[in-house]
Amino acid sequence: MLSSAQPDNERILRLVGAIVLVSQDAERYLKITLPFTGSEDPSLTAALKRHEKLKKRTLGELAGKFVDSTTSDSLDFAKHMAYLVATRNQVVHHFNETYGAQLGAGSYQEVYDSLETLLANLKIFRSVVEQLALVVFEGLRDVTFRDTPEYEQMASLCASFRARIAS
Repeated sequence: MLSSAQPDNERILRLVGAIVLVSQDAERYLKITLPFTGSEDPSLTAALKRHEKLKKRTLGELAGKFVDSTTSDSLDFAKHMAYLVATRNQVVHHFNETYGAQLGAGSYQEVYDSLETLLANLKIFRSVVEQLALVVFEGLRDVTFRDTPEYEQMASLCASFRARIAS
C-alpha cells in the first residue's frame, strides 16, 4: 500500500528533475550563444575558442556573462537573473535546507507552488536563450557558410532546430 506522502514525493521529484533538465538546456544554449556576443574578435575561430572556455562554466557564471553581454541598463534584469540562478541553486544543491521544514510541517502545496514557479521562470529563460541560439545558427548559415559546400547541411540543421523549437 502506498503511503500518502509517496505521491507528494513523486510530484516533488518530477518537479526537481524538470528544473534540473530545463536549467541544463538553458546552460547549453548560453554556451552556444555567448561566444558570439560582445565586441571581441568576431571571427568563427575566435568564437570557437571562446566556446571552449565556457565548457566548464556554471549556470551562474554563464548567466552573469549573459547579463553583461546585453545592452540593458535595467537593474531589474540583472536582479531577476541573479534571483533565478540563486533559487535554482537552492533547489538543486540545497533542497533539504530550503524545503525540509516546510515538508516536515506538511506544507506540500507551498513547496509545489515554489517549484512550479521556478520551473515556469526557467522555461521562459530557456526559451529566450534557445531563440538566441537559433539566431546564432542562422547567422552562421547565412554569413559563414554562404556559398560553401556546407551551406545545405547548415540550412538543414537550422530548419530542424527551428522545427524542434516550434513543437
